[in-house]
Amino acid sequence: MSGSECSLWTKPNKVGLLLLRGWQWHAERKVLRSVLFLLLWLPLSASGQDSAGAKLQLEARAFLASNVYFLAESDLLGANRPPSDFDADVTFEQRVFIASKVYSLLQLYYSSIGSEVPPDLDDQYRTFLHNIIPATDDRSKFDLSTIEFVAKQGNGHTFFWDTWLDQSDNRTVGFYALPLNGKWVVQTSWHEGLRPGDVISKIDDVAMESFFLRQQRYIAASSKVAQRRNLFLFPYLFPDQFELTLEDGKQIVVDRRALNNRPEGVEGRWLKRYEIAYIRIPSFLDPRFQELALNYVQQFHHARVLIVDVRNNPGGIPPERLVEALMDRPYRGWLQVTSHDCLPCAPQQPATVQEPAGGTQERGNLTQLAQSNKPIAPIQNPFRGRLILLVDGGCVSACEDFIEPSKDSGRAILVGETTQGSAGIPLFYDFHNGMTLKIAYKTNYLPDGSEFEGVGIKPDVEVHTTIDDLKKGRDPILEKALQLAAEP
Repeated sequence: MSGSECSLWTKPNKVGLLLLRGWQWHAERKVLRSVLFLLLWLPLSASGQDSAGAKLQLEARAFLASNVYFLAESDLLGANRPPSDFDADVTFEQRVFIASKVYSLLQLYYSSIGSEVPPDLDDQYRTFLHNIIPATDDRSKFDLSTIEFVAKQGNGHTFFWDTWLDQSDNRTVGFYALPLNGKWVVQTSWHEGLRPGDVISKIDDVAMESFFLRQQRYIAASSKVAQRRNLFLFPYLFPDQFELTLEDGKQIVVDRRALNNRPEGVEGRWLKRYEIAYIRIPSFLDPRFQELALNYVQQFHHARVLIVDVRNNPGGIPPERLVEALMDRPYRGWLQVTSHDCLPCAPQQPATVQEPAGGTQERGNLTQLAQSNKPIAPIQNPFRGRLILLVDGGCVSACEDFIEPSKDSGRAILVGETTQGSAGIPLFYDFHNGMTLKIAYKTNYLPDGSEFEGVGIKPDVEVHTTIDDLKKGRDPILEKALQLAAEP
């Protein structure tokens, strides 16, 4: 490494101070961008050096520019800045700007169990720069590199997304599979050649487990178990067309280009008329789903037992009104903690962050503020019958917001499997070109202080579905709920 390269890596203080002063004089994003790219486009120190050396200098300058950006962001927290326009292609300038912004926001807002900023974040970022600086303007490759960088933070509510992927490369695979007893098993399918209970051995002659390990780095989740569970929720990780080899040797061709997503809706019916009612809520992504569920709660208001099925519910908008309609006793929400620095900072966030009333506490080496979670009184005339909730590892985010009050207060019996363990409304940054960054700035704990993130909520009655159950169309979790409902 040349002397100038070494100084870029290890002695950025004077340059950074000058750039920061320039930022303080001109507190606008366009000025900062100009300064950053002036730094990036300055002539390289060693004329005629090889391409590897030039690339290394560019990476070093980008790393320095990102730290300058972080200092500037820290100096002007919460400032409103006009959105920048981005072309359809991701140019070199745009790649570096987006990367710098992502890195700076991760430093400002990252919150996880026991550590405010991961100690290896800088090394992760250097690797990220190494991947994107020499790349072409290929948006898909840039997206995957950014998704991978953010996913390394290990939080299901800290992730990068590009709606362009939805439009270009996110058509369904036509089925959902999950790990079960050490095998990858089809749980649901609307593909003509696949049935629940089919065991997948290979994808295009690659062992299924090897395929997962190759794609795992792109899956943002709060635990390794959740990463496995969520693989088939991201179709863009699969080829447009691929061949499955099943355990019995049967081969199935999947062409995503010819498949459509299966429409889902809220279901409600009597399992035993006027006594036992059932409501299934596939997600809370669509606000109408909460309204439909509330209508069913009203329809089944006089039922002796109400079973609410939120298995494989990926969350969405927290269903606060539905919680209120079902709670017949005082209940508490999450115990939320966040670092001092995060509380006043909320650029482009969807909800207001208020000063918590719970006071400070120490967790590891991070001083945090605890959000008050005083009991909430029930509304007038809620559903007062017995309540049973069906849950599993696919219940995450707003789904866990929904079941947590019932678990803590003892309002419902939870039947099934442990939930995924990732909830909360993240901070939101919009790049105004289809790309967004969401960052968890709070860590949720159960109201009694127990760990939740990456751990989940355990059911009161644990029941697991087997491969044989799937093949024979049995639902042991619902069967157990009906047994409990029949009890006096």
